[in-house]
Amino acid sequence: MRAFEGIRVFDATQGVAGPHCAMLLAQHGADVVKLEPMAGDWGRAIGKKHGEHSAYGLAVNRGKRSIAVDLKNPEGVAIAKRLAAGADVVLESFRPGVMGRFGLDYASVKTGNPSVIYLSVTGYGQEGPYSKRPVTDSVIQAYSGWMSINKDKDGLPQRISIIAVDVMTGLYAFQAVAPALFLRSRTGEGQYIDISLAGAAAAFQAGKMVEYQLEGAEPSVLGAPLGTFQTADGFINMNARATPTLRRSAI
Repeated sequence: MRAFEGIRVFDATQGVAGPHCAMLLAQHGADVVKLEPMAGDWGRAIGKKHGEHSAYGLAVNRGKRSIAVDLKNPEGVAIAKRLAAGADVVLESFRPGVMGRFGLDYASVKTGNPSVIYLSVTGYGQEGPYSKRPVTDSVIQAYSGWMSINKDKDGLPQRISIIAVDVMTGLYAFQAVAPALFLRSRTGEGQYIDISLAGAAAAFQAGKMVEYQLEGAEPSVLGAPLGTFQTADGFINMNARATPTLRRSAI
């Protein structure tokens, strides 16, 4: 038996971050119903499409059931509300305030489903000057300083050619939902979880932030030689470092 068998998830997210969280819940046994607009989740078209899906769309939506609903239609809203009312976990990735217009925000859903665990995924959080802005993974890689620690040989900040921040946000979201479910099993109480791509990128770089505070813009090297080096028949990556001697004090 998998850990989340019997748990019902209403996945109203699109793209990668929210769907990745829902996919992980499905992999652990949850029954996930994914809500898509009539034209389909835009994550189906990240990169080249293969049939009805892209590679990322397939990767983050495994193990789910899907329903296409028009939220501009009252009947579509009624279907979404019914799904949310019967869910243990509700996930959404709309801009702040959008779900409220449909009566699907946390306060509305909690009225009829008081033990619900409700998670919102945004770019910059529910409040603040950037909260209404749309976001892409590349934007957050730049905004968070990620690119500044991934420079080329000329010192130019570089984007990592993978949707890294979205994926890690999905991991952090799953990490938040799992203990929330555990707590609910002990107390019967649900909760609201606010997670953002900016926050996830910052959390992932916590060590670098502390390092910068302690050592400045040019921290000490982690080892020498350290890096990727070209050889006659390809490349090698080396990370050589000395382990400091630890002394035990006599007691």
